[in-house]
Amino acid sequence: MRVQHLFNRRLSKMPVIKFDPHQSNFMIHGDRRFFLISLYNSTFLVRDNCPHRGGPLHLGYFNCQNNAIVCPWHNSAVSVHRLQQLAMPLVWRNDVAIAVIPGAESTPIAFKHRYIMVDPEIGCNGG
Repeated sequence: MRVQHLFNRRLSKMPVIKFDPHQSNFMIHGDRRFFLISLYNSTFLVRDNCPHRGGPLHLGYFNCQNNAIVCPWHNSAVSVHRLQQLAMPLVWRNDVAIAVIPGAESTPIAFKHRYIMVDPEIGCNGG
């Protein structure tokens, strides 16, 4: 299924992707990587690339004082607010996650399950 861009009809249609978030928490589309992260009782599908040098944010740690994810490569902090602003559209229905990935016209998307080290629950509660 494909949907038209809401604000610019001239842009190409974007695919609607359905997946089981319990089986797949990481996806690869060409050179782009995304991962699921739970923040403040909501789940977001965010880019895995650190804006500084492209490091894997899913391997970083959560800094509670700054409310940010710290990249494991160069210790650059990416604010949770910024990640939420840039998150892909995501809806949960029963045990299925439904997302829209702009720019994913013809390149296949690989779904993976990876250990996500960023965990605000552990980082902020000392667990």
